[in-house]
Amino acid sequence: MGLNQGYKAGFLTQVDAALRGDVTYIPNPLDRIDDIYNLMQSRYHLIGGATGSGKTSFVDYSYVLAPWSGFVKDHKEDSDFHWEVIYYSLERKKMFKHAKFVSWMLYRDHGYQLSADDLMGWGKRPINETGYNIIRSYDEEIDELLQYVDIHDGKQSIENIKQTVHARARELGTYFHTNDEGLLIDDSPLLTVEFSGQMEDTKTGKREYLEFTYKEKTYRLYKNDHMYFPHKPKTFVFIVIDGIGLIGGTNFSENKSKLDELSVFLAESRDLYGFSPVVVSQLNRGLGDSTRQKMHGGDLSPQLEDFQGSSQMSHDADVVAALFDPFRYKAYSAEGLYGGYQIMANQTTGGMMAPSGFNRFRSYHVLKNTFGIDGKYFGMKFMGEVNNFTTLPLPDTPELMQVYAEIAQGK
Repeated sequence: MGLNQGYKAGFLTQVDAALRGDVTYIPNPLDRIDDIYNLMQSRYHLIGGATGSGKTSFVDYSYVLAPWSGFVKDHKEDSDFHWEVIYYSLERKKMFKHAKFVSWMLYRDHGYQLSADDLMGWGKRPINETGYNIIRSYDEEIDELLQYVDIHDGKQSIENIKQTVHARARELGTYFHTNDEGLLIDDSPLLTVEFSGQMEDTKTGKREYLEFTYKEKTYRLYKNDHMYFPHKPKTFVFIVIDGIGLIGGTNFSENKSKLDELSVFLAESRDLYGFSPVVVSQLNRGLGDSTRQKMHGGDLSPQLEDFQGSSQMSHDADVVAALFDPFRYKAYSAEGLYGGYQIMANQTTGGMMAPSGFNRFRSYHVLKNTFGIDGKYFGMKFMGEVNNFTTLPLPDTPELMQVYAEIAQGK
């Protein structure tokens, strides 16, 4: 008996690519978190946080800006590589996303801490001609980035999202699937190959199959089975939905039903096409709630059950993580510590407090990781005005003291 077709076409194909040194993932840009998970095909990520925690900035940095700057630009000439982001910005207009992207690039290249409001003339610092010319120097890079990142703003229906994702899947690859009668290709209603009684003996009984040829290779499918072949084998499609709670209806029951429906579809796009959904969700309760403090012994850190509206999302997702701002909720010790990090200033260091009055600390909690380790959290330096995150050194290290010193200098 030959190797199982699904095993051969799926798992062994991936192992063979890894052996050849092909691109099989996009590195997670955050130090140490890349030991937990990287950015891969067929992964559903759910990222949560309370208002002001930086969850949108985290997703923009981790899934769009840093991968583009540090990996995609170096691989875009690879004829087998394709990367794109279908971005549903339900809370922010395209113009604001563009400004945030330029703001991050200015910080990346020059260390400028200019917010989107500053760049658009809404802040206290007016843009002069020199600043204007620096902003315009990013026209070419932004134009190129937006060829890969398709931003949809405003109200979106689930049907519209489904149509867009299905259309991209058909443009980027070929979808073979079977019903009880035979083989269908993409959306054609006409059978290409019919089941003809070919049977395979297995320990669990006989299974009827058919065979088809694609790019000079023969594949086997059973009834109600599928295979998707991207035109470029190293294809990464991220479906970002920022503010998924805005998809739902006007009452709890309707809202939950809509979110469940969308989550099931996102999981299907992962399983059918190898796409990678990234959902940004609000946490569903007040972190400072007294009942919660009693239940968890004063620990206000995010929990898996905290995600808003639909448990279906955390069930479907492969990675569930949340950002937390202990400064906002006064979730630090009497010494100003949270998880070993100096949130508040003490006699020897300003800790994570910037001269501007901003607290630069966030914690990032991996609550679920289907394919690896979970239950871990990481201290993060968060530059909210410029969309930037950095994993902090471990507590009680000279490297962390250096970070405190830099923050005290306004860096």
